[in-house]
Amino acid sequence: MLRSVCLLLLVQEVQGYAWMSNIKAPSFDGLLQSVSGSKFGDKKLVVITGTSSGLGLATTKALLRTEKYHVVGAVRNMDKMKVVAEEEGFNMDHFTPMHLELASFASVHRFVEELDKFRGDRPIDRLACNAAVYQPTLNYPKWTEDGHEQQHQINYFSHFLLTSKIMPMMEGSEDARICMLGSVTGNDNTVGGGGVYPIADLKELVGLELGCKKPIAMMDGYNFNGAKAYKDTKLACMMTCNMLHERFHRSTGIAFSSVYPGCIAETPLFREKRPWFRQLFPIFMKYVTGGFVGEEEAGQRLFQVLHDPRCRKSGVYWGWNGGPREGREDSLEKGGQIIGAGGAGGGWDSLFENDQSDKVLNKDLMMKLWDYTTEITGAEWPKAYQPKSPCPTLKVIEAVTSVLGVLEEKARMEASRQGEGAKFVADRSLPREERKRHLEQMLLKLDKTPTDPKQLEEDLLLTSGMAPDVKISSERSEPTAKPPAQEVIAVVDDPFLEEEGEKEPPKLIPGHELLGDTPVVFQPQNVMTMARVGQPLSEVAKQADVFIRYKCRKGECKTCAVNIDGRWVSACQQRIEPQAPGEHFAVRVRPVSEKEKRKEKVAFFSPESISDGFWNNAWGMFGMVTEGAKSGDDFAVRMQRERRIQELTEKKAKSTVKSLRGGQGDTPDERDFPAEQTSVREKLGSAATFGLLGFMLALVQRIGA
Repeated sequence: MLRSVCLLLLVQEVQGYAWMSNIKAPSFDGLLQSVSGSKFGDKKLVVITGTSSGLGLATTKALLRTEKYHVVGAVRNMDKMKVVAEEEGFNMDHFTPMHLELASFASVHRFVEELDKFRGDRPIDRLACNAAVYQPTLNYPKWTEDGHEQQHQINYFSHFLLTSKIMPMMEGSEDARICMLGSVTGNDNTVGGGGVYPIADLKELVGLELGCKKPIAMMDGYNFNGAKAYKDTKLACMMTCNMLHERFHRSTGIAFSSVYPGCIAETPLFREKRPWFRQLFPIFMKYVTGGFVGEEEAGQRLFQVLHDPRCRKSGVYWGWNGGPREGREDSLEKGGQIIGAGGAGGGWDSLFENDQSDKVLNKDLMMKLWDYTTEITGAEWPKAYQPKSPCPTLKVIEAVTSVLGVLEEKARMEASRQGEGAKFVADRSLPREERKRHLEQMLLKLDKTPTDPKQLEEDLLLTSGMAPDVKISSERSEPTAKPPAQEVIAVVDDPFLEEEGEKEPPKLIPGHELLGDTPVVFQPQNVMTMARVGQPLSEVAKQADVFIRYKCRKGECKTCAVNIDGRWVSACQQRIEPQAPGEHFAVRVRPVSEKEKRKEKVAFFSPESISDGFWNNAWGMFGMVTEGAKSGDDFAVRMQRERRIQELTEKKAKSTVKSLRGGQGDTPDERDFPAEQTSVREKLGSAATFGLLGFMLALVQRIGA
């Protein structure tokens, strides 16, 4: 008995020291990782693809402003990224560029290895799969070194592989998030996704099943269509996000989401469109559809999904709410920036969980997509029906375009299934390799790649990305580094400045804690947000959803007058001033009528709805015509900046010693910048096309608003 008791006590004593078995002797690699990880302090690690321009650049700037994140910018052109970082004044202590060519699976593997060494013992907290190319102008595909069509590999395949590699690095993060960029064009329960041919549709995924490798360019296995290829990749990204949520959210705690930040009509994503399109498309989106979103605002939206505590929810397609096509009557006074219009949505607090279409939510097709893509990319993963919008505009546009869409799609599909090989491709009892061979033979007969080297060179030059040579009007003055001196407005009729009695202390808007270091309080709304010293007041008011009317935006018309410390000043010219510790920057905004602020739309087919729809479209068309005539200078400045970045990049590339990675330096990529010249006849014809489309939309709104 005594022996048994002693033995039991001995066993318990040994078990008490069992934890020591997990202690490992320190290794040199572990020591290096520990030292590497410690350099980030308490900052979260964020990986964003495509940070040298567009949405990725704007999001990076928003993240760096908080000084709470260390951003790893994954880019294909390191020289360009260094030039842009210098131009934008990045704090390089908080930003690290790394080379990643998404057109190469080998590059993805190299990037992941470098990232793993760089992070040390720190987990990755955020991954934003942002980079994309859009190639709608050629009628034949361009191929990657792995043999896949460029848009498919860059936009989808490589991000799929990258996600599988980075997910294990997120273990240990308290708030890990992975976000993929979706698009309204991949979600066909909206006007933008379901009413404009071609429609995103993966069909039966025959092309993906058979390898989706040259000459099979499309996931559906039919003939190539550049615009459809882009839309299909966005649909695939959204479906993949849903599958990641279904499979891994519970076991990993990672929040998987997709996002549509709005139509960023001035982004370099449209670099392969002709200059007339790049000049007029933003105007069209501002005044006709109302769906325009600037790069900075879109960057704030993706930043919100990566930062806002509300966005920890997984399995969501995030959007920003706003009634369609409202407020056109004062669109000219706000430079086309219509809050909550055309699906563009409002500010920070208009975030909402967007609806996804039946195609995005098709779980049977989702499983096939997952399996085939995993096979193609070699990704290794841990073991582990929505109603359509009742919008009358969608229904009318579908009716108008359905015949043309059906005919064109039928012609494309029939052309890809001519000859004896068609029956072999359709026979699923045959071996995949035999079906693949017959499909390749049929598609090669349809290949439109020019055989003439000169023609091929001209086509590639068309999409090479050289910025068009647009002259800047001599009347346009260069922007100055400092804003003009703020003029004090002497008298403003504002009866509501009388004492309003005691108010509760203003409450900080949830999620705004890290937006800056200076509290800004708006009255009479009694709301508080955080801003940076020197930040434009108009931008801060927008992030706080405070309505201020604008007209000239030059500080001359006094429309946007606000009261600061008893002085009436123009909000469009005012910036946030430094405040003493414990103080806040107080702004009193003049009241506006409920009609101007009204955001709720009336019932469909009511007399008021028809009237509003007609006049909103009338104002939109007027705005497009008047602003389109003046858009040349703004477009020229935008192109001049792109050319400047291009020239500095080329200069740096020539002077840069070959990179230590593989001994190869980075050179400017043919996908970087646009550059085609446009004839006057072509430009006028394009403007007429836009006008006709605007008239059609106005008619549709009149009928079905």
